[in-house]
Amino acid sequence: MPYGDLALPLVFGPVVLVALAFTVRAVIGVLSVGREADADFAYRKDQNMLPARVDRATFVKTYKRVNGPRVSLHAAPALWGALLATPFIAIGLEFLLEQLWQATDRSRVFEPGYLVWQFFIFFSLMGAWAGIGWIAARRYHATAPGRFEDELRAALK
Repeated sequence: MPYGDLALPLVFGPVVLVALAFTVRAVIGVLSVGREADADFAYRKDQNMLPARVDRATFVKTYKRVNGPRVSLHAAPALWGALLATPFIAIGLEFLLEQLWQATDRSRVFEPGYLVWQFFIFFSLMGAWAGIGWIAARRYHATAPGRFEDELRAALK
């Protein structure tokens, strides 16, 4: 195959670029939300918009939780996880298919390299990536904060 050497970079290159973009966005977001939290605390304290028992540490922690870059903080690890898990998933699938082929007395249906083998690997990889995405989405929604005022009230209890 004349273009066989290009397949891996063409498939994983864009995913690496997107993962890098989410990682950079998460880092910049985390750094900037900390500065925003300090400025917002100073403003609200100066304008008497906060209860007296709210200290800077509680306010900043709550502000970061509510206003942090949640999408980037969940998407970047999911993409990196999928990229790093792919070789191990592929090795595991190859092993399972080899065992299936051996268990069927080396049936031509399950012979390495043929259509069933290729479809199994392709759809299993897609399923594994979907599973990683599902885990990230589940975690994203499970850790979703409420309104800032409600979160601050809960932090003071």
